[in-house]
Parts: sequence; C-alpha cells; structure tokens
Amino acid sequence: MPFGLGHELVILISRASLWSFFTDIKLEHAERAPKDIPLIVAATHHNMICDPAVLSVTYPEQRRLHYWAKNTLFKNPHASAFFTNCGVLPVDRTTKDNALLYKHTLESLRIGESIAVFPEGTSHSLPHLGVFKDGASFAALEYAKSIVEDPSPNADGSLPKSMAVLPVGIVYPQKSKYRSSVIVQYGEPIYMDKYLPIFLKDPKKGAKMLTHDMKEAIEKLTVNAPDWHVRDASEMARHLLFPGEVGMMKDYVPVIQSLINSFVTLGMEDKYVIKLQESLLAYKLELDDLLLMDSHIANYNEKNITKAATSINLLRQTAASLVDLLLFFSGVLVHLPLYIAGHYAGKMTIFEEARAQGKIVYGIALLPVMYFVGFLLAWYTLFGGTFFGMLVAMATTGVFFWYHNVSIDERYDNFKDLLGRWRIFDATVLGRGMWRRKERILKLKELRQANLTALRAFIKEHKSDNDDVHVVWDAIRTRSQAFGDVSRLHGRRRKLAKQYEWSFEG
Repeated sequence: MPFGLGHELVILISRASLWSFFTDIKLEHAERAPKDIPLIVAATHHNMICDPAVLSVTYPEQRRLHYWAKNTLFKNPHASAFFTNCGVLPVDRTTKDNALLYKHTLESLRIGESIAVFPEGTSHSLPHLGVFKDGASFAALEYAKSIVEDPSPNADGSLPKSMAVLPVGIVYPQKSKYRSSVIVQYGEPIYMDKYLPIFLKDPKKGAKMLTHDMKEAIEKLTVNAPDWHVRDASEMARHLLFPGEVGMMKDYVPVIQSLINSFVTLGMEDKYVIKLQESLLAYKLELDDLLLMDSHIANYNEKNITKAATSINLLRQTAASLVDLLLFFSGVLVHLPLYIAGHYAGKMTIFEEARAQGKIVYGIALLPVMYFVGFLLAWYTLFGGTFFGMLVAMATTGVFFWYHNVSIDERYDNFKDLLGRWRIFDATVLGRGMWRRKERILKLKELRQANLTALRAFIKEHKSDNDDVHVVWDAIRTRSQAFGDVSRLHGRRRKLAKQYEWSFEG
C-alpha cells in the first residue's frame, strides 16, 4: 500500500509541532531497528496523537510507517482518501471483522514495509502498561504463515522476507507539559521462529505467547509502577537525589524504575520505607497545592526563609529577567496568544493523555495565522510590498520562528523560577493568607530536609543488598565523579556538586 503526498505533509506538520512543544526527543538503542526487513513496530500509547507523531518523525532512517486506525475515521469520502494517501489502514472495532485490515497489512509486509501499532489499543494515563490486545500478534504470525505457504515472488520480482516485531517504549516524564521531554527507546526485535510452529497448531495460543513476550519486552523499556502513589514518590525522590536535572535525564528510565522497584520490594519488609514514600508523597502534594517546585524550596536549603533572603533573591532574579526580557520581548509578545490558548486548552481538557494533543492542535491552528499576519506586516510596513521585500520578510519570519524555539527553554525555566520566588515572597514578606502560607512554606522546607536525609540514608543502607538501589547509587556516583574537584568549580556547578558530597561519606 503506497504512501502519498498526504503522508509527507503530516510528517512535516508533526515535526514542526513536536519541535515547538517538546524541548528534546531522545532516541535510545535506535541501532536495534532492522533496516531491510518488514516490521510490526509495537509501541506504548500514553499520549494520544503525540505517540504516532513522535514515532514517525524520529524513526531511524526516516522509514515510513503505516498505522492502524478506527474505521469510523474513513466514513467521509474526503477523509478516507486523505487517510489512505497517508498509508493508514482501517480497523473495524464494531463488528471485529478485520479480514480487510489483515489483507492490507499482509500485502504491505510482503513488499517490505512496516506497520506501527499500539497493542494497548487506546491511549491512557495508567502508571503502568495497559492490557495488550492480540491483534498485532495475529497479524505478525499470519504473515509468517503466509510466506511459508506462498513463498512465490511479488509482482516486482522480489521475494517476501521474514519479519519481526520491534518493541518501542515512548516515555514522557511530564507528558502534558510545554517544553517537556520525550524518550524513545527501542528493544531487541522479536522474530517469529519461536512462535510459528505453535501458531500453526493452535493460533490463539501462539498469538498469546507472542503478545506476552511483546509486553514483557516493552515493560523493560518503560516506567511501570503498581499505583500513582509509588510513581509520584519515586519522581520526588529523583528530584531530591539528582538536583538540577528537571528536564531530560540521560538515565531517566532505569533510575525511576529502580526507585519504584526498591520502594515496592523493600516496603514489604521495612515499615520505614513505607513512611519514606508517604513523606515524599506528602511533600509533592504540598508543593502542588502551593504551586511551587522543589527547586524553589531548594534555593533556601542552606539558609532560613527570611524576609531579607526572600526579598534579595527575588530582586536579583527579577532584575536578571527584566534585562533578558528586553532581548526576548518581541518573541513573547508575538507568541502570547499561542501561550494563552495553550494554557486554556490544557485547563479545558479533562484527561491528561489528551492535554498535549489539545495544546498542539491549538498551536497548529493559530501559528500559521500569526506568522502569516506577521509576514504581511513586515512585508508592507518595512519593505513596501516589493518583491525583494517579500523574500526578505519570508526569511526574517523564518529566522524569528527558529530563534524563538531555540532560545525559549532557558527563558521559560527562568520564568517558572521567578514565578515561584514571587509566590514565596507573597507568603513570607507580604503575608497574605493570614500568614498561613508562610507557615506551610517553612514546614515544607523542614519536610524537604527530612526527606533528603532519610532518602540518602535509605540509599546508603541498601546500596549493597538491593540491585535496584545499587543502580540508583551508581547513577549518583557517576554524577559526583563527573564534577571532579569541587574546590575548582564556581557558581551553579559548585552548588550542584556540593549536593553530591554526601555520596563520598562513609
């Protein structure tokens, strides 16, 4: 089934949208993706339309991927023509009659193409993988069976090749947040040799075996927790143990999963581990309620949250932000409608797995209009509507878009930091809320220090007798050693390095 111009258009829009929304998309083990055989690419599905966009835009060698989609999208003849042009294959979710789907799937695989599927079936916000359906397994084994029964050449003279299922984990540390990050991790290909003999005797049993192994492989590439309490406690532990690594973390998946595993296993034996989890969760919930981040409280970790310290920190950060804003003001002003629309799109969306999609869709709708208007204004007001002016205005608009995207991250982080400092100033200096917020923030500082002390003790106590804790310990030691001699460091790097000094004690 061929790809058309519609597919290229979707890829182009997806690439621009993802680049604008996410700060980084990191690929891990992309070399595991086979290049010259047909594939069924089985991926996680936690973030609606972002998942196929991320997968298609970043797939190694820019290989095109077919997708399965519910057949209701094909009811309109114009929509049907567009989706067919994009290489999308319809799935009948009503009658479950997928004979046509399997026919198109097998035809595509036979000529060496790849099908991307989401075995969980629907997007979700569970703290772990959902229930895997067997459709991908049946398709893979039916194809393997078909080339055994009919190994004849294709219409172009090429011979059909054996295929594999490629597990892919798409991990979003903060999937609905603007300028967050994405990790796409590839697993080892799963070939059909082990399952085909069983499938030929008992199709359902063979498909179930493949689905089980597929899920097991994807679990190793993703973050899975029994519930959100453990997941949130582990995330907060990660923030405390690895200061400054709010965005992309090079070993995010193994570190978070190891924290989850250690909390679950050791929590069954030690009530103090359960208390540590509860304390970490309480710290997170209080931060969320006060609209603060751990970094805001960490700024005052070595001194009291006094009126003087709060005021000085706020004035220093405000002055730096105002100077920076003068250089970046035009970008903020032009994109302000986009930020407002994205904010309300997130507020109006009930389910978290649809929030990023909503923000991106609003952006796709508004951005071309904003930039077209900007282009026209530049063309006519600055260049008099001349042909040469049109070329210059187009180039200027493109450079402006590029500059805003490559320079937004540091400004956005500074803005969030400044906002948190204003909230602390409002509570501790202005005293609004009958000083209750000041008391809560002071207690939050104490709770942070207590959690940090308990967490470090937990790591030291179990680094030798628990493999998961040892993974976290190795990650901590790797960072502390990378800083080298702390006495030679200055500024922010020195401050971060000193927070790892505890790993050299004892």
